[in-house]
Amino acid sequence: MRLRTVVFGTVGLLATAAAVVLTVAPAVAGESLVAVLGTVSPTTALLAGSLVVGVCAAVAGWLGGLFGSGSPTAFDVAADSPPEAVTATESRLVAADIDAAIDDAVAGDDAAMDAVTERLAAAATTAYAVGSSTSQASARQAVRAGTWTDDAVAAALLSPTEPQSLLARLRLWLDPESERRRRIRRTVGAIERVSGGER
Repeated sequence: MRLRTVVFGTVGLLATAAAVVLTVAPAVAGESLVAVLGTVSPTTALLAGSLVVGVCAAVAGWLGGLFGSGSPTAFDVAADSPPEAVTATESRLVAADIDAAIDDAVAGDDAAMDAVTERLAAAATTAYAVGSSTSQASARQAVRAGTWTDDAVAAALLSPTEPQSLLARLRLWLDPESERRRRIRRTVGAIERVSGGER
């Protein structure tokens, strides 16, 4: 047990006990102090007792500061660097670039949407090739033709020749961000299904 804890605890315990006695039974405390100190009035004795309590508190504070300069406790370390503080921001997160590209694409950045579409097309090609046991070339052709999935929204997003439905185009006009996000999500879901990873 550290010396600081022992000293602080002992002085605090004595000060608390004295304060309780002075608060609960001031007459008894005053008479006891009069008996100890001799011919002193109870009021003076109580003031002396209060002064002792104050001095004890001051000494405890001073000793706490004196002995508190040692090595930090586990509590001090946790307070300075709480365990819930994440450190992942110091390094690049996995797939952070695609997440940023998707956010930009949803916001209306055409270059970002092209980049996202290319990455989704590559993923769809690989998933279709594995899922249907075909070559990469055949899978790439199926993705470009829109025949790799039965999801019309996903097929149209990755195909340069397949148009989106009239309803999808209307949604894009009314709420472009939601529609772009919906198209990307539908495509990701179609890729998962083709690869056999549907949950």
